[in-house]
Amino acid sequence: MAKVLILHTSAQREGSVGRQLIREFVEQASSNGHHHEFIERDLAHEPVPILNDEIVDAIRTYRDKLTDEQRVLTAISETLIEELMAADFVVIGAPMYNWGIPAALKAWIDQITRVGFTFRYTATGYEGLAKKPVLIVVTRGGLYDNTARASSDFVKPYLRAIFGVIGLEPTFVTAEATLMGEELGAPLLAQARKEIGEIAATLT
Repeated sequence: MAKVLILHTSAQREGSVGRQLIREFVEQASSNGHHHEFIERDLAHEPVPILNDEIVDAIRTYRDKLTDEQRVLTAISETLIEELMAADFVVIGAPMYNWGIPAALKAWIDQITRVGFTFRYTATGYEGLAKKPVLIVVTRGGLYDNTARASSDFVKPYLRAIFGVIGLEPTFVTAEATLMGEELGAPLLAQARKEIGEIAATLT
């Protein structure tokens, strides 16, 4: 049995392709004879706090140096980190908004990227402490997995870079052209569904 942390970040509750693909992942992972535990957070509709001066000072402080006031400020951060560290597998919905990730996902990343908790400094650079696989379901209305428009994709490069710091090992499943009509979008969605099913089948 795997403990699976699922993070929804789409602003749309209904009509979200990413949310639908994640639901299908849960259904398929639950139908393969294994009894997994799913912990879900809807970061879009139950957002975590964005950073301010006091929180920034606190999360930059090593755990053994925190004051009582700073521990209160970092309580949500520690809860989110505990969820992440306890998970065996992570699933994140990451729709492209204005060429980047949703603000809700960025707020979560800012809360869990903490020295001494999810990464540490070494003589050779960063060492990630949250070493586990993460499935990132990327959805976008246009086409970006091509030479002409790849430079406008700030979703995959950013997530690959920041998750590399904390040790998460990303696999991307992408549903493109979701706003470009059935003829173009349907085959790409079908391919994404196929990949989702293949990954769900590996969860043990």
